[in-house]
Amino acid sequence: MTEDELARERDRYQQIHKLFLSAVETGPESALEDWVQSQSQYSLSVRSAVVAMLRADSLNPEGAEATKSSQSTSHQRGDFRTVVEDESNSHHPLFDNFEILGEIARGGMGVVYKARQIRPNRIVAIKMIRRHMFSAPSDMERFFLEAEAASQVDSESVVPIFEIGDVQGEPFIVMKYIEGENLEEVFRQGTMDTVTFLKQLITICRAVSVVHDRGIIHRDIKPSNILVDRSTQRFWITDFGIAKYLDRDSKATVAGDLLGTPGYMAPELASVDMGLASRAVDVYGLGAVLYRGLTGLAPIATDSGSLVSLIQKIREHEIVPPRLIQRRIPRSLDTICMKCLETEPLRRYENAGELADDLQRFLDDEPIQARPLGLSRRLVRWARNRPGLAVTWCGLAIFYVYHLICFYSGLYPDAKFHQAATVVTALTAINAYVWQYTLMRTKSAAWVFYVWLTCDLALLTALLFWAASANSSLVLLYHVIVAGSVLRCRKNLVVYVTLAALIGYGIHLTYLNYTQPLELPEIHRTVPTTLSLILIGIIQYFSLLRSATSFEAQRTRGPFR
Repeated sequence: MTEDELARERDRYQQIHKLFLSAVETGPESALEDWVQSQSQYSLSVRSAVVAMLRADSLNPEGAEATKSSQSTSHQRGDFRTVVEDESNSHHPLFDNFEILGEIARGGMGVVYKARQIRPNRIVAIKMIRRHMFSAPSDMERFFLEAEAASQVDSESVVPIFEIGDVQGEPFIVMKYIEGENLEEVFRQGTMDTVTFLKQLITICRAVSVVHDRGIIHRDIKPSNILVDRSTQRFWITDFGIAKYLDRDSKATVAGDLLGTPGYMAPELASVDMGLASRAVDVYGLGAVLYRGLTGLAPIATDSGSLVSLIQKIREHEIVPPRLIQRRIPRSLDTICMKCLETEPLRRYENAGELADDLQRFLDDEPIQARPLGLSRRLVRWARNRPGLAVTWCGLAIFYVYHLICFYSGLYPDAKFHQAATVVTALTAINAYVWQYTLMRTKSAAWVFYVWLTCDLALLTALLFWAASANSSLVLLYHVIVAGSVLRCRKNLVVYVTLAALIGYGIHLTYLNYTQPLELPEIHRTVPTTLSLILIGIIQYFSLLRSATSFEAQRTRGPFR
């Protein structure tokens, strides 16, 4: 295949990828095929490929009974769905030396079978890629990379690969069959106690350390990629489909790929520069599994939003500590988990072995090596999760300190204004706390932002009546509020705040015009003030058109969206 042909194939694959993800998010399932066919911006071949994938996924009913194995994989390009084992093998491919017993899982990319190997006599799992359904060159490379990476690792907790082959040109790999479920299913059932979970997680950490010693990083560690043997409760790590050799470049990753699984994905995997991926990626994944086991939640909620906003959330959002969700979680275990989930890779454990050692120290009731965050780091983390409240309180502190300096130095010795400034500052601080609390209680309902900023503007407008009204330099705070409205990442909110600020300023101009016309600011002051408010609003509005939605804005719902 020439370079041009390869480029065209990759471009076609990326279009299929994009259309498939859009279709999955659209729903309902019964209307998906018609919706795909209506997307005329894509070629007929692209639409046909996506329709074929959707039909393949719909072969298995929702809510099918869980199977005896969870050898399924969940790449970002189409998950394998668990299906009931089918004892009839009339429609299954014929493998030399293997007897197909039934399907374990099926999806847009491929199928996993339970089989009996004749020589030697043993039960195995066979994973095949559906070559004609989703066959970009990078998919084929990833498929064989999975087999190669897993076969390089000699660990009792990595699902071993027995054989690689093909049937009528469709490749397959044969691996150990694990009688049980994946860890995600075990979490949902709630059948595993914390001590057993931690002991088995330590074995996975040791296995990942062995993987790293072979120069391989997994890049997709999550509960559904950890299998749990039903009889022994032993953990097995599987699915090396997006693994990476640290000492070689791979063409399996192409531009536009989203590596890993949102919710469990390290921030650097959402970066444009994929070269940032290191062993710290897997430490993050192990910490995410620990977080899920302790809290019942993924570290980052991914229940809604576009791919762009999701990537923004992964890159920038700070994780809520487990102890804030479940107070019964020991502090030392909370510290271990949060060290794994640091946004900056260098702040995590240096390797998975160190994480295993700290978890063992916790189980042995010994002091752990990880240390809690210092005060400055906690403040930064707090502020990143509450940008509106943090900016408001910081701005109020700067204003009030400046006011006190002016008042006590005699630059502005008005006692009435001093009292008014003190009261308004306190009310604004309380107002910000109340609406931040409401924002969290209402799961970030969008209307809260409008009420919050309306109150801020009303308090500023009231304060100006104790100052020099429209002649006061505090009029500049209208500009600050308009500029700060961009933190909520709502275009309509920026428009609303800009108009409200103009109304507040207009109230003071009208007040002076009717009460003290001689004190009315000259036109060379009022026009620039008005125009600058409008220009700031316009700049903030268009800046939001070019940026992704932040975590705080992404979770907004309700009216005024």
